[in-house]
Amino acid sequence: MSRDWSTLEVLRHARHDWLNQLQLIKANLSLGRTERANEIIEEIILFSRHESSLMNLKVPELAEYLITFNWLKHPIILETRVSGEAKNLSFAENELLDVCRFLFDMISQAVSPLAENRLVFTIANQKDFSSFMYRLTGSIHNEEAVKKGFEHFQKTHKLFDIIESYIHSDEVFLVLQLENAKN
Repeated sequence: MSRDWSTLEVLRHARHDWLNQLQLIKANLSLGRTERANEIIEEIILFSRHESSLMNLKVPELAEYLITFNWLKHPIILETRVSGEAKNLSFAENELLDVCRFLFDMISQAVSPLAENRLVFTIANQKDFSSFMYRLTGSIHNEEAVKKGFEHFQKTHKLFDIIESYIHSDEVFLVLQLENAKN
């Protein structure tokens, strides 16, 4: 857990997020943009489904970290997605949380704080394994730090295999695989 949230803080942040979404819908409806208002509603539904799927993975500390990440000031905006069947990933929760914290911190230090930096983190559950995909788009001003971070990661996080990775000035991509994830 990155922070102990009081019930009121959680409610305040959740209410703020919902009010922002409702204001976007209302504004688009008042401007006669019903198609855009419907798109926002669909985005909210999809976001809620991903959040629900995340909570079904039996990794409460990781879920809390990911759900509350954007409530704090970071140079990246995080979007979390979950696909595939729900799996019990509790056996790897501590390692998953450590990996996310390590990668998010490393990426946060490597991006330009003035750019719009978006990190999409996808958990894809398959029958015999789970994959964890990190795709950052934005302005990476320190590619060397990311390369060194990946090298350090390979040495220190043996539970995961790196399936694919690349680093460019405007994109970072990493796919990890966790073998024999227990159901």
